[in-house]
Amino acid sequence: MADRAVSLLVAPIVDMAIKKALSLINEEFHAIYGVKKDIEKLQGTLRTIKNVLKDAEERQLTNLSLKDWLEKLEDAAYDTEDVLDAFSTEVHLWNRNQGQPPSSCPGDPKPCPPNWFFVDSTTVVGREDDKNKMVELLLSGDLDKEGEISVIPIIGMGGLGKTTLAQLVYNDERVKECFEFRMWVSVNVDFDLSRILKDIIEYHTEMKYDLNLSLSLLESRFLEFLAGKKFLLVLDNVWNDDYMKWEPLKNILKQGGRGSKVLITSRTSKVSAIMGTQDPYMLDSLPEEKCWSLFQKIAFEQCNLSSERRGELESIGLLRGNDDVGKWQMILRNDIWDAEGDNPRIIPALKLSYDQLSSHLKQCYAFCSIFPKAYIFDKKELVKFWVAEGFIQESGQETGTECFDKLLMRSFFQVLNVDNKVRYRMHDLIHDLARQVSRPYCCQVEDANISDPFNFRHASLLCKDVEQPLIKLINASKRLRTLLFHKENLKDLKLQALDNMFHTMTYIRVLDLSSSTILELPQSIEKLKLLRYLDLSKTEIRRLPDSLCNLYNLQTLKLLGCLWLFELPRDLRKLINLQHLELDDMFWHKITRLPPGMGKLTSLQNLHAFHTGSEKGFGIEELKDMVYLAGTLHISKLENAVNAREAKLNQKESLDKLVLEWSNRDADPEDQAAEETVLEDLQPHSNVKELQICHYRGTRLPVWMRDGLLQKLVTVSLKHCTKCKVLSLGRLPHLRQLCIKGMQELEDWPEVEFPSLDTLKISNCPKLRKLHSFFPILRVLNIKKCDSLRALAVTPSLMFLILVNNPVLEDWQEISGTVLNSLNQPIGQMHSYQHLLELKIICCPKLPALPRTFAPQKLEISGCELLTALPVPELSQRLQHLELDACQDGKLVEAIPATSSLYSLVISNISNITSLPILPHLPGLKALYIRNCKDLVSLSQKAAPLQDLTFLKLLSIQSCPELVSLPAEGLSITLECLMIGSCLNLESLGPVDVLKRLTSLKDLYIEDCPKLKCLPEKGVPTSLEHLVIQGCPY
Repeated sequence: MADRAVSLLVAPIVDMAIKKALSLINEEFHAIYGVKKDIEKLQGTLRTIKNVLKDAEERQLTNLSLKDWLEKLEDAAYDTEDVLDAFSTEVHLWNRNQGQPPSSCPGDPKPCPPNWFFVDSTTVVGREDDKNKMVELLLSGDLDKEGEISVIPIIGMGGLGKTTLAQLVYNDERVKECFEFRMWVSVNVDFDLSRILKDIIEYHTEMKYDLNLSLSLLESRFLEFLAGKKFLLVLDNVWNDDYMKWEPLKNILKQGGRGSKVLITSRTSKVSAIMGTQDPYMLDSLPEEKCWSLFQKIAFEQCNLSSERRGELESIGLLRGNDDVGKWQMILRNDIWDAEGDNPRIIPALKLSYDQLSSHLKQCYAFCSIFPKAYIFDKKELVKFWVAEGFIQESGQETGTECFDKLLMRSFFQVLNVDNKVRYRMHDLIHDLARQVSRPYCCQVEDANISDPFNFRHASLLCKDVEQPLIKLINASKRLRTLLFHKENLKDLKLQALDNMFHTMTYIRVLDLSSSTILELPQSIEKLKLLRYLDLSKTEIRRLPDSLCNLYNLQTLKLLGCLWLFELPRDLRKLINLQHLELDDMFWHKITRLPPGMGKLTSLQNLHAFHTGSEKGFGIEELKDMVYLAGTLHISKLENAVNAREAKLNQKESLDKLVLEWSNRDADPEDQAAEETVLEDLQPHSNVKELQICHYRGTRLPVWMRDGLLQKLVTVSLKHCTKCKVLSLGRLPHLRQLCIKGMQELEDWPEVEFPSLDTLKISNCPKLRKLHSFFPILRVLNIKKCDSLRALAVTPSLMFLILVNNPVLEDWQEISGTVLNSLNQPIGQMHSYQHLLELKIICCPKLPALPRTFAPQKLEISGCELLTALPVPELSQRLQHLELDACQDGKLVEAIPATSSLYSLVISNISNITSLPILPHLPGLKALYIRNCKDLVSLSQKAAPLQDLTFLKLLSIQSCPELVSLPAEGLSITLECLMIGSCLNLESLGPVDVLKRLTSLKDLYIEDCPKLKCLPEKGVPTSLEHLVIQGCPY
């Protein structure tokens, strides 16, 4: 097996050449007059070759001369396809220039959603005992000590199932009950403390954090969430054997509660010696009978593989689904078991798995060898590559997706979760096999020394300095079809080098110039007549040359992150085979005019914005034949639309989101009827899931909305439809989000069931008098500037409520009831707001009180003069954030309940008080903000008001002009951050040692305090990391 099985890639190339020859024969163009017989002869020769390939394929392992013949045949097949492809392109270009453009290739529908695979304990064989032993180690408290952290390593060679075992343990119900919090971090080779802490915090909070957060802030956040808490942390795939890197993380983890555990997985015992506090759990290979059990599961059952099931068992698993005994006997007799390979890692079973693939799947798989090991694949992007290379001939994206799924099912790919997105990678052994079977046509260039570049057809430059390798490729690899660059290496490509490349590599199909320093493309880009995929993303290119529009075969043009690109070439309509035009949302927002004749791009799948014009080539009828548009379509300037029915939106079945927008202007009364007709004619396909209508001036919604014809709608937004008086939406069973904004004349909303409505946002509807009476599963409700609304709806599932500037709102519609089971027996009480977690009320002066029964986590109140009471302590035990603003005489401040859960308190704009009321016992308070209290002289009526806040970490005092001094008794010694600003009369921070005693203080900010002459005499603590003083002239 020293040489690859060449014929396995010859057959599909010959097939494609035959199809191209047949296509040219069928096209009766004058341009091919006189060569038709030659093409027919070539087609006959190719068919003869194809007929002998099957026999040659079966005999190549034992016949070296046959193998040599097949290698030469593959070269010839590649060259034949290149010539025919180039000739076919010339024919089409000639015909187009004669004024008879050929019909474009059909696009393809929206790809199916990606499949998702989870680790299923039923598919794991032979690890039950290991799991139980590990669980016992985690649950055991024999070695637990206060102020220490137990670290248990799982050690074993790659592919044994360490991660799988850790997942089984992590998800065990006994473990879930034992630990208050559980977190999982994939460490890998780079043991970076900041990244690991950030991953821990993000996993715990389920929130993304800025990449540039300081280490001290990350430590502070970690301690804020997990200090004193019993947690389980899994550090997966650890390679670090440097104690100096491990010690800082260990010291932080030790701040957890007694009984906290860290479970690490690693291949090396050095990691265990450095990090482990208990003996490592050495994971052994499966016994032989378990291996056969696993083999049977994979080979004969439809089951999903975990990313950890590797090595030979996984390789054999590539053949699963074959339950024909005769086929297994044939595999056993295959000569490949006796063939010797030049790569001992490629076991014969892997090669057999490859042999079982169809010829087109072999091409698709072998192409992946040009990507580096551990490369993260995006399914859709990889399929675009395959289509561009011609591996996928019919139904494009849909067929390509099916091919990928077949390879995935056979474990040629593994599933990953990257930022909550489904991604894929190849196991190293699978990647090694791909490189072997694709030589010498696929190559990764890792340094300037390139061997035998003449035969390259697909190349990727992975070296940092690409200039010299690129020059060699330009000079030697004139038949190159693919050229990719590693995206992490900034490519300093000169214009002259690009021009040379374009004149030389005329057969190239895929070109990736993304992240390079190019500012422009040479006009010679038009020489790449076979180019199907061009990526210029993340470049500073200012404009695209007009000659780019001569790339007849171009299917994908990627321009993501091109911040200086403000327009598209005027002749873009010539790219009639373009399927994917990828630009950022920002581009579509800033562009004011598209090129004329966009309707010629009938294969295009993504046109995010279309600006309707009144001139020829810009009218809404351009959308007529663009039936493959998918995803989002935003049609603006609809006041220019004439005969809108010609857009045929009802035939665009792949659209998910449709935005219909008129310009914001004063409408003529005569235009209202016209706009109603336009909107009626723009009825979308029933598959649309999101609909947004903006600045519509008609007095009523269209029939297709009033009758609820769009049954799949999930989201509806009506913005600034200022003339509509009645909100008639019909019954929409799947509607989850409804947004109504700026409907100035809206008065009535007829009762219709919305059984799935989850989110309702209403803003600036001054004449709306009432809502629907009942929303059974509504979770989010925002109501702003509804001047006539007096009562809310009944919302028993509500969790998040925002009420802003509703001057007559007075009724919560609060009801209570008895919950019955299926036998009509009472099992408990139900209250309207019992699930409410967050409540924000601003300027609702008629609300007499808060709901009687609700226990919030977050509560913000501003400008509600009738509100004088807060939830009682019994209902405040999960209150975490409380903000009180513009409350007269501090009555609400006096009503703050005693609770240990409150960690953030904001007191602002409290007038007519000289000192804050005495705060209740708040042992969990970590952040206190006091601002804009213009009469405040003292922080509290009580001695040592802030020293009692024993866990306070942040104190911010802003814009309190009458405050003269901080408390004489000092501040809480746990403070880490102190911010004081715009306190115009502040003269003293307190006693001479007030800051020196703050041994945890890291950040001190003092701004615009003109009477503060100096810091306390004894200075600042040694813990201080950041000190900023501004606007203090003394």
